[in-house]
Amino acid sequence: MDDSHPFSASFGPSDNRDRCIKSAQKVYQQLLKFAPESDEILPFEVLGALAYDEEGNVLETKKQALVKLFRPDRHNQITMLAFVQTCDWVYRKLRFFRASVANSSLIDGVLEQIFNFFFYTALALVITSGVMGLNPWSLLLSVSTLLVSLSFAVGSSVSKLIEGILLIAVRRPFDLGDRISLSPADAVNNPDGSLQQTWFVEDVNLFSTTLRFVATNEVSTINNGAIANSRIVNFARSPGALVTLDLLLDIKATQEQMLMFRKAVKKYIRDNPRTWSSIIHFRTTQINPDMEFVGASLRLQHMKSWQETTQVLNARGNLHKFCIQAMEELGIVYSSPGSTVNVKMRDPGSR
Repeated sequence: MDDSHPFSASFGPSDNRDRCIKSAQKVYQQLLKFAPESDEILPFEVLGALAYDEEGNVLETKKQALVKLFRPDRHNQITMLAFVQTCDWVYRKLRFFRASVANSSLIDGVLEQIFNFFFYTALALVITSGVMGLNPWSLLLSVSTLLVSLSFAVGSSVSKLIEGILLIAVRRPFDLGDRISLSPADAVNNPDGSLQQTWFVEDVNLFSTTLRFVATNEVSTINNGAIANSRIVNFARSPGALVTLDLLLDIKATQEQMLMFRKAVKKYIRDNPRTWSSIIHFRTTQINPDMEFVGASLRLQHMKSWQETTQVLNARGNLHKFCIQAMEELGIVYSSPGSTVNVKMRDPGSR
């Protein structure tokens, strides 16, 4: 992975992100030569050829993986922007994977040194007692008496230290580059991932973790034992983000208009396959006859997790704009009724 051509020599140099993007653009232009009638947009069938085996049979698993990776549009085409974004995403995943492997190797090395220390210490005690003719049980008893005395002095600190080591060595709840949030185990989680206080993992070792606060870019270091009993939400390992919109509709909206709005949202999802996965629900949440509106909840699943918060929020803004336009076209958008103002002219002669 240290090679300047991690994707092969045919793809081109990709030792940094800029070169990877330039190489992806050149590859896209070369792939267009296999479809001269495509009008500068690559048909997915060109990439789909990778799903055929040597006997010409289609491997469905590989085909589905290609579709999931490149996400062609409803015309089964892949634009240059979509192709380059996919290559850039794979490149970033590769770099994070490389950093995580290197970091895991360091952690495993430290664990090996700790286990070797205890093993060789015990071995030395056994050999020493055997050579000198000492009773190993009396030696063990004296050592255990010393350990009991030390446990009262530093017991809580050692307990936290061991909890932190087990957190990283056994559980491994995060890797380098992951976006995480920390909260007490019994805390109520916010359903909107964009409103949570999140951190990027900068560095990890057996004893401490270096985090960067997303909101302010501040870097801090925390003991692993301090977060061992916390609830750690890893957005990088979470599935696609669930985005919820609270909409206000006119109380006169009919069932037919509601169904037409739902169909419009489904069409919007089909037109943006690289952004949205599916519609989770569209349902009424409240009816207010006094204010003459109907509250509705629309929830969709994004293709990306809350690890890519910026992309999810931009997509949510575009979706909200589309929903308002669709409701206006259907005539069901809510308009707040004007309040009656009692204007009374004052008599000039009165005091």
